[in-house]
Amino acid sequence: MITLRIAPIFAMLTMGFMLMLGTGCATLQHDPVSGRQVRNLYTLDEDIHLGKQTLEQIVAQARADGVPINQDRVMLNTLSNMMHRIAAVSHYPDLPYTVTLIHTNIVNAACAPGGQIIFWEGLYDPKIGMVQNDNELAAVMAHEIAHATARHTTKTLTRHAPYSVALAIGALAAELTDNRDLALAMGAAFVLYQGVLLPKYSREHEYEADRLGLLYMADAGYDPRAAPALWRRMHSQSNNPSFAHWFASHPSHRDRYRALESMMPEALERYEASPQRNR
Repeated sequence: MITLRIAPIFAMLTMGFMLMLGTGCATLQHDPVSGRQVRNLYTLDEDIHLGKQTLEQIVAQARADGVPINQDRVMLNTLSNMMHRIAAVSHYPDLPYTVTLIHTNIVNAACAPGGQIIFWEGLYDPKIGMVQNDNELAAVMAHEIAHATARHTTKTLTRHAPYSVALAIGALAAELTDNRDLALAMGAAFVLYQGVLLPKYSREHEYEADRLGLLYMADAGYDPRAAPALWRRMHSQSNNPSFAHWFASHPSHRDRYRALESMMPEALERYEASPQRNR
């Protein structure tokens, strides 16, 4: 029986090898954020297309759940003006930025590739929210815009493609050969990959988005001191175990405000020089 399964395993290995080879040969693209050549399987237009698809899915799910969208026109206008003001000083000012406001008590904001930004109303709720003023709101907005300009989503998809393919091949091989030891090994590898390596990459991106966002908001004339103040307050209100950040997709609140504070001299200098400072 095993000999009959050699062919599909060989086919999968061949396909996997070609996929990994394609990833390794991903087009080198100039990254204006870092100034370096980086590998990305996706073009900027594909970032935009992927982001629009993601936003459509989020909006469709919200509507299916009966959640109102973009009903607060005053707040939506505030967010839109803030978004365009910050995007104008970013590395990619011409992306088709949009902001969508979802009226739930979720305390969060996000950015899909290509500049599709989503804010949930809970973010600035007076009782449960984390944002208390416009400068703190701008810190969140600038952070999300930075995820788009740094192209974190498609860089992550490119970086992880070989590992995902390898794990998929191993799992299939284990299934086709009834190899219990291999199945257990692949399961352990998947847990390690998902629990440690993927969050590590995500934390790196969060730090980069914090740094870029801090400079973007300063250049746009928003007080950069609001960013570490926001995370310092979040740290004071957090009850998570101190070790949890090692397995979190985001850095700890304390690490974030300390990193932001270390960059404050440059940010303040840019804030003082911003022609939009007193708007």
